[in-house]
Amino acid sequence: MMIDLITSQNASHYGHLLREMFRLRHRIFKEQLGWSVECNNGEERDQFDRPDTAYLIVSDETQNVIGAWRLLPTTRPYMASTVFRALFGDVEPPQAESIWECSRFVVNPPERHVSVSGIDEATASLLVGITEFAVSYNVREIISVETPAVARLHARARGRAPVWRSSVQSLGETRALVARYDIDGGLLQSLREKYRTQAPIIRQMALWDQSVAA
Repeated sequence: MMIDLITSQNASHYGHLLREMFRLRHRIFKEQLGWSVECNNGEERDQFDRPDTAYLIVSDETQNVIGAWRLLPTTRPYMASTVFRALFGDVEPPQAESIWECSRFVVNPPERHVSVSGIDEATASLLVGITEFAVSYNVREIISVETPAVARLHARARGRAPVWRSSVQSLGETRALVARYDIDGGLLQSLREKYRTQAPIIRQMALWDQSVAA
């Protein structure tokens, strides 16, 4: 499996992977889960797919997209701080260069090869990839809106509990919470060893200049 970090600066070279990612999001979120999401021509996009958005995309040797994760800086409006603001209650949503949001997590491998902690290889690769991204760009925390089941899986897969989490609340037919996870070099090393991934797992980390992308 290969992971690409795609931003506005290199997106023109990865048009196929981006289109396949948006189509996968449509199939999973709209068709399978029945979420009320914005779709057009079989692709799911929303207001958070912006020029300063980064994507981690997992693909196979034939460039079939297996999974993806969207990354947003919290220095501008992000999903948890706007759409899901109620989850924070009286707590102010974080806003800092060292805190990023991950959202629109999706995996759909043709065959599920289970890795350590009972998760598939695509999920393990994305977990290592997002940690590698964070360490490389001095991101200290990742924030995420999750169902209770996903939150338990996330904490178990990382081997660390979140540093903060909200109470579980009902969002329509779904129950969700918002959690903040710490990131450091020690975590990255432990995840690389746990999931036996190559280092680095992201192929072109140096292509992104944050000051230009933002």
